[in-house]
Amino acid sequence: MKYRGTVLGVVAMTFVVGVAVATSVPAASLATVGSFDDIRIDAAPGAEQSFDAASGQLAAVARDGYVIHTPTPTPTPKPVASSQGGYGGAQCQAGADAVTETAGFSPVYPDGNRMSDLFGPRAEGFHKGIDMLNGPGVPVHAIADGIVIGASGNGGTGGVYISIAHKVGGVAVCSMYMHFQDGSLMAGVGDTVKAGQVIGLTGRTGNATTEHTHFELYGADGVRYDPMPFMTEHGII
Repeated sequence: MKYRGTVLGVVAMTFVVGVAVATSVPAASLATVGSFDDIRIDAAPGAEQSFDAASGQLAAVARDGYVIHTPTPTPTPKPVASSQGGYGGAQCQAGADAVTETAGFSPVYPDGNRMSDLFGPRAEGFHKGIDMLNGPGVPVHAIADGIVIGASGNGGTGGVYISIAHKVGGVAVCSMYMHFQDGSLMAGVGDTVKAGQVIGLTGRTGNATTEHTHFELYGADGVRYDPMPFMTEHGII
C-alpha cells in the first residue's frame, strides 16, 4: 500500500507536466515535419511569385498584372463649326460639272413666306440677294437638284449657311442660303441634294435682326445677280 501511493503520485505529476507543456508550446512545433528540402520558395523582385511543395505547385500569382478597361466615350455628332468648301465662281462651275441636269425646281418655302429686302442698293450697302422672312425653325428647301459646295456652322456675317451648285440648261447656277439656326444644317460639302429637300431651319445667326433666309444666286463668274427673274421663270416663287 505504501508503494501504491508513491506510484500514483508520480503518475499525477507526469500528467500535470504534460498538460503544461501542451498548452505552452506552439502546436506547430509538435507537428512532425519531413525534410525541409521538400519545400522551395521562389521570390524574384518585380517578377512572378510562386510556391512549390513536394505535394505540387500552387497557382502562380502575378503582381501588377491587372489591366483596367475604361469604356471609350461615344463621340457626340456636332454641327459644322468652320467654313468648308467655297462659294466662288470656280467652285460653282466645278460643282455644276459634277452633277446632271436638274430635273425640277422647288420654292425655298413651299408654304409661303414674306419678302423683305430685295436685290440692289440699300442703306447698309449693296444687297446681293433677297430676304425671305419666316418663323423660327421653319424648314428651308433646296430650289433644285445639285451638290453642296460650301457649308458652315459659323459663317461670320452669313451665320450658318449652305451653297449648292446646280446645272440648269447646261449652265452652272449656284444658290446660297444664309442665317440658319445653329446646328440645323442637314447637308455638308460633297452631299447631293434633290429639289425640295430640307437643308436647314430658318434662324437669325450671323448679321441678322430677325428670322429669315438670305437667298442668293450666282454663276461661274461668281457674280451675284437678282434672283427674282430666275425664280419667277422656274416657278420657285
